[in-house]
Amino acid sequence: MTIPLISVILPTHNRVSLLGKAINSVLLQTERDFELIIVDDASTDQTSELLKQFIENDTRIKVIKNIAALGGGGARNVGIFASKAKWVAFLDDDDEWLENKLSSQLEEVNLSPSAVACSCSYVYNYPFGLRRKFVIPKNVSLNELYYENVLGGASVCFCSRDVLQKIHGFDTKLKSGQDWDLWVRLRKEGEIVVCDKPLVRYFAHNGLRISNDMQSQYLGIRRFYFKYRDNMDVTLRRFRICQACFVKSRDKEKILAKRFHYLYLAVYYSDLLVGLSYLKSSFPRILIDRLFCRK
Repeated sequence: MTIPLISVILPTHNRVSLLGKAINSVLLQTERDFELIIVDDASTDQTSELLKQFIENDTRIKVIKNIAALGGGGARNVGIFASKAKWVAFLDDDDEWLENKLSSQLEEVNLSPSAVACSCSYVYNYPFGLRRKFVIPKNVSLNELYYENVLGGASVCFCSRDVLQKIHGFDTKLKSGQDWDLWVRLRKEGEIVVCDKPLVRYFAHNGLRISNDMQSQYLGIRRFYFKYRDNMDVTLRRFRICQACFVKSRDKEKILAKRFHYLYLAVYYSDLLVGLSYLKSSFPRILIDRLFCRK
């Protein structure tokens, strides 16, 4: 049996309406030497029926069905340890790739023998036809990564399977920021190169997203902080704590007095510009919630 060059890992959970576009964006890649491992994370919608149609038409597709939902990180880990290729690429079920995504990143890592991973720029599609291009910086240091995830989400990640298995894939104890944490651990193993051109499309939608769950965001930030705080200087530690307070101020499940308190802490202990950005983002939300609820 021929071993493919790239393993594409696509976790999915109850997003049958979006899944087909994601799969097709993989099958239309100009680089053809890949296997597509779709990890169905205990979906209860018509995902299984849709996947049967794709399997019948393309032998490169393999489906793994989780009996119980493991979450995005856990589902990706299942795919990682089922993969056979030298390189691994991830795609979330609500994102899409441009057709030259794999070929461009493969070319980039082949130009840098020390590269263990590759990121790329991407386009975020907002409602009403609005778009924004995000350019990923090159030569990102560990300290920059401790500050924030400047390398993007899982759908831009192309990396060495051997290194992924060495670092045991995604940290499933993180409620959010699993992709950010993965970039940190990959960067510790070697160079991360970047494709300048946008190769991934992200889409805003009304479905369940971890980015909209403030409690999960907070728990992820908190675990990331305690995991890496020994590698941070005092200024960076303060920034991370202020960001955690800012996220708390946006949690609609908290009473308004608590939200105001967390926003005050975030603004008071931040640099001026960062504090103003927190105030601009969170304060109007708190006022709106104050008008429509009595908590």
